[in-house]
Amino acid sequence: MGDSNKEDLEVNGIQSVYAYKSAGWRHPLVLYVDGVLDEGNLGAIARSAYFLGVDAIVTPTRQSAPWSHIALKASAGAAEAIPIFKVNQATDFLGQSARAGWRIYASDAVPPAQLPALQGASSGKQYTPPTSEVIITQARSAKRLPVEHCPVESHPTILMMGAEGTGLRTSLLNLAHFKVGIRHGRDVDEIGVDSLNVSVAASLLCYEMLQRPKPRTRDNVLF
Repeated sequence: MGDSNKEDLEVNGIQSVYAYKSAGWRHPLVLYVDGVLDEGNLGAIARSAYFLGVDAIVTPTRQSAPWSHIALKASAGAAEAIPIFKVNQATDFLGQSARAGWRIYASDAVPPAQLPALQGASSGKQYTPPTSEVIITQARSAKRLPVEHCPVESHPTILMMGAEGTGLRTSLLNLAHFKVGIRHGRDVDEIGVDSLNVSVAASLLCYEMLQRPKPRTRDNVLF
C-alpha cells in the first residue's frame, strides 16, 4: 500500500499478509482514516480500534496527522500493536479493494427518516423509529438497512472516517457502497452540536459494526 521509506520498513517490516481473528463468524474490518490532522485524535482512534478488535488502520500519506510520538502516546501503545498502512492514492486503494470484494461504509450525517409508503389512515399502521442509534443507508439513497444488518458478517468491510469538521471528501463518499451515521440523541439541538469528535464517532461505529448478530430463531425469521 504505497511506497515505504527505509525507516518505515525497519519499524513495520515487509510482511504483506496479515491474519485476523474472525472468531469463526466474521470477515475483517479495516478502518480508513482520511484527513484527520490532530495527532491526539489519530492516537485515540488507534487505541479504540485496537481495543474493539479492528483488524487494521489505513491513513493517506498526505493531508493526515503523522504517527508521531504524540499520536503514539495517545494510542497507549495500540499504534504499535495494530497493523497500520499508508496509501498514496486513497481512491485507487478503495477502488481496488471494492473490486476485490470489500464493501465500503462511509461515516456521514444521518439522513432524515423516510416514512413507509403505506403509512396513514388507510393502512392503520404507525411508524416505529429504528431501535439502533447507528443508522446504515444505501450510499445513493436515504433507504435504511434493517437494524439487524451486520457488515462484517456478510463481507470484508472498510469503514471510512473523515476529517474533523469537514468529514469525508466527495471523491471518497462517491466510492462508498453504504453510509453510516450516529443519530442525534436530542430532538432539539439548542447550541448547534451536530456531530461527535471523530475519535468518539469512530469508537461507536466500530463497536456497533463488530457486534455479533443475534441468532436467528423461528420468532424473527419471516420465511
